[in-house]
Amino acid sequence: MESNTHKASQQLMPGFDPSEKDLIDRALAQPLEDKIRRSIEMFRLYEAGALRMSPDGYYLAFSGGKDSCVIKQLAIEAGVKFRPVYNNTTIDPPELIRYIRKHHAEVAWNNHRTPMLRRLVEKSNGPPTRTSRWCCEAYKEQGGKGCLKVIGVRIAESERRAGLWKEFQPHRTDGAIFAPIVYWTDDDVWAFIRSRNLPYCELYDQGFKRLGCIGCPMAGPAGQRKEFARWPGYERAWKKAVFLFFATWKGVPLERPYWEKLAPRKRYSPLATQFGIGTVDTAKEAQLLRCPIGTQVRTQLHWWRWFEPMKSPQELWDWWRSGKAAEGAASCFQEEMDMNV
Repeated sequence: MESNTHKASQQLMPGFDPSEKDLIDRALAQPLEDKIRRSIEMFRLYEAGALRMSPDGYYLAFSGGKDSCVIKQLAIEAGVKFRPVYNNTTIDPPELIRYIRKHHAEVAWNNHRTPMLRRLVEKSNGPPTRTSRWCCEAYKEQGGKGCLKVIGVRIAESERRAGLWKEFQPHRTDGAIFAPIVYWTDDDVWAFIRSRNLPYCELYDQGFKRLGCIGCPMAGPAGQRKEFARWPGYERAWKKAVFLFFATWKGVPLERPYWEKLAPRKRYSPLATQFGIGTVDTAKEAQLLRCPIGTQVRTQLHWWRWFEPMKSPQELWDWWRSGKAAEGAASCFQEEMDMNV
């Protein structure tokens, strides 16, 4: 299917047929001043729509990372109405929390009743992985429903994001998403911060590249080890939660199985199995999912297949720490939440 970006390029330059990668490379190579000007213009352009969706204007997802500091400053310079909100995951670095309280006191806090590690034990389907990021859904995705949501995602951070993100796109549930710095590079972000003399979290100067949840498997094994070495109490808390989850999962039947019955006449391709759509075909699966053999189900990538062979909580913990939890494909919306950078 021809992309909107490609159609626009044909209208502006008939006969010129660049690839999507060419267009992205050109956008990334633009001078910073041009990017700043475009971001501010886009903020002003979409403001009327944001106000129609919410009297508060834009919902600005503020994580305290360098990218969210930039989008907040751009919104200020654009003179638009916005409401910055920090979603408290309950396992962010203490230094980041202090930084937000000190330098961004006007940011609203979205606190959750259940701490994340308690939720892992009581309500989750296991420690988070790339393909089962329930933590993001529970602690980061809830805010901004029905609003025009501003996020600091950038495609320069990941090749995978290049094919997923544009400046403006619909939200998967409701509202819409605006990514004003999607084509900014790391150098652009830091140059902007220095040019405005913006304060930033001290952890960047201490060698940390991302400031997300402590212990997130998306940081990779090396990043996770570095975080746990800096905050060993969080490693102990994670390990305790994983062990308690394993004991609960092995000893108690699932109260809320993560599956849903599908329409019996609906057909699925063999590829659908890769995305967790398939048929319950063994007594073990039927017992675990509490549904008859032959039921068509959709699960979160058949997560029980990963954990079922494991014989001890230590085995599950070692698997989760090995980096395998970060393998696999993530959805576009999941990528949105990996933005505390």
